[in-house]
Amino acid sequence: MKNLGFEGNKNYVLPENQRKYFKEPLDELFCEKKDIENIIRQISKDESIPKIITVGDVVTETLLNSSVVPDLAIIDEQVQRKKIKKQDYSLFEQEVAENPAGSITQAAWNKINFAIKKDDNKIIIKITGEEDLLVLPAIIEAPYNSKVLYGQPNEGVVLVTVTKEMKQKAKQLLLRMVKVDENRYS
Repeated sequence: MKNLGFEGNKNYVLPENQRKYFKEPLDELFCEKKDIENIIRQISKDESIPKIITVGDVVTETLLNSSVVPDLAIIDEQVQRKKIKKQDYSLFEQEVAENPAGSITQAAWNKINFAIKKDDNKIIIKITGEEDLLVLPAIIEAPYNSKVLYGQPNEGVVLVTVTKEMKQKAKQLLLRMVKVDENRYS
């Protein structure tokens, strides 16, 4: 299934009739503040985790407030499509990518892949558009046993442990998206 990445200048777009498949949490959902704090504490102490990745502004800020700096953070400086106050991300090497709502662009995927392969820096990717679907390439590209955390709107935090089965699940969701030419966004 290695060929599920990009072909030439193609981007993935989520059709309206497929959105229902993307609403369920991909893995464990934690709703209570104390449970979320406990999970973050466990993650921060586990040195066997190759990468800690956050997708979303609130979950990234939650980890930073707990003194846990993710290896890769993907944000769009919005919460539920409303602009939020800019945070101090000086701990990170900063990258930017365009990724319109309901899509996964080649540029964003490439930045995620690049960031995951770097071992010496903490990287934050600021997305122009929306970062929600970028959890899929984060799971697909991350090493096994990495932790990917993202927000489940109005519910809590989802903790994904990257396994062969989870990568397969992310690839199956990706197959529900449609490939379009990159210049659709130009």
